[in-house]
Amino acid sequence: MKEISRIIRKLYNSYTKMPMKLRFLLVLTFFVLLFVFSVSINQNVVNEENQNNESNNIKNGRENGEGRPNEVDNSTPITKEVTVVIDPGHGGEDLGATKGDLYEKKLNLDISLKMGKLLEDLGVNVVYTRDKDIDVGLDERVNIANRINAALFISVHNNYMPNDAGYKGTETLYCTPVDTDENKMDGQKLAAIVQNKLVSTLKTVDNGTIYRPNLVVLRKTNMPAVIAEIAYMSNSSDRAKLTDEGFRQKAAEALTEAVMEAFKFMKVEKDESGEWMFMD
Repeated sequence: MKEISRIIRKLYNSYTKMPMKLRFLLVLTFFVLLFVFSVSINQNVVNEENQNNESNNIKNGRENGEGRPNEVDNSTPITKEVTVVIDPGHGGEDLGATKGDLYEKKLNLDISLKMGKLLEDLGVNVVYTRDKDIDVGLDERVNIANRINAALFISVHNNYMPNDAGYKGTETLYCTPVDTDENKMDGQKLAAIVQNKLVSTLKTVDNGTIYRPNLVVLRKTNMPAVIAEIAYMSNSSDRAKLTDEGFRQKAAEALTEAVMEAFKFMKVEKDESGEWMFMD
């Protein structure tokens, strides 16, 4: 301790003997060095805190099943829940085609409800434009589908040819949007799938797919949409089939299979929670 005191006194005596200008420069140098040292210490503290925070963020992210913070995991697909709108044609005071006590509106609703149950059993989210005997306007049917941004719109109908009782079979109507990407689902592609499933399952006459841009539910919907004309009520053979509940069940199964095939094309799959989602 005495040695330190001696050194300090010696330094002080040397300092007092220096010219004033030199003493000023020496003091200035001392404070500059002190400032630089202080800044260096503070920067080291900040860097250490940032490293600790980053380490904690990474640790917390891993514990929550996430990757590094602020980084996108490109292996994880962007998902969107899928809804199918089923549209039983006619209803209420709008009977549709009739033959004796056979009403198209009832046939359409029965097949639609059967189809909806099958899809729901598979976990698909289903919305009906009507699920009872009520009259729903064409624009409202379109609005129901567009409001929820449905993935597909399937309208179920049956046909009638008043001047040709011999005409029979199945046909599917569509309206393809302009400049459709060939790699995306559209009305024409959906119609081909639906028509193929119906004819192969029901063993009805294949009348093919028909372009009908004048129909409201096909023209105004924002998603792939079709009208499935199951059979002809005006034909005795088709009419007998339509009165058979087993036939109507098969029609529902064919439509359900068509939706599942369309899902494959659209890259719709079940996620880990069992929800059907778009996988982009």
